[in-house]
Amino acid sequence: MLKNLFIPAVFYAIMLFAVTGCSNAKKFDREKWNYGDGLNFPLRDEIVDNLLTTHQLKGMTYRQVIDTLGRPQRRDTLQLSYQIIDNSFEYSRKKPIHKKSLILYFSRDSVVVKTEVYEHTDKEKKKK
Repeated sequence: MLKNLFIPAVFYAIMLFAVTGCSNAKKFDREKWNYGDGLNFPLRDEIVDNLLTTHQLKGMTYRQVIDTLGRPQRRDTLQLSYQIIDNSFEYSRKKPIHKKSLILYFSRDSVVVKTEVYEHTDKEKKKK
């Protein structure tokens, strides 16, 4: 009887290991986050979820954010924006524009009070 239970148990253990080991999410590190040519950051989309779950950005000071993430692509009075995806500069694209950014909102004391992942895709224009 134990032999009959052993084989299915081993099979399920192997399947569980395979499923959990094949996760697409990659760990955040600053070098991967900043990898790119200034217009395109190909690794950010893979690691942004890990960044948000493993690093407590809310409560960080402006200086701590810059030390962790580097210089933002856009800076406003009380927010920083880090580009994740932006294909709007690819003139030969066949797909609609797709933009995705990590936005950090600051209090007047330069402390992060809110984080947001903003994503926008333009609808394709219909030809008449």
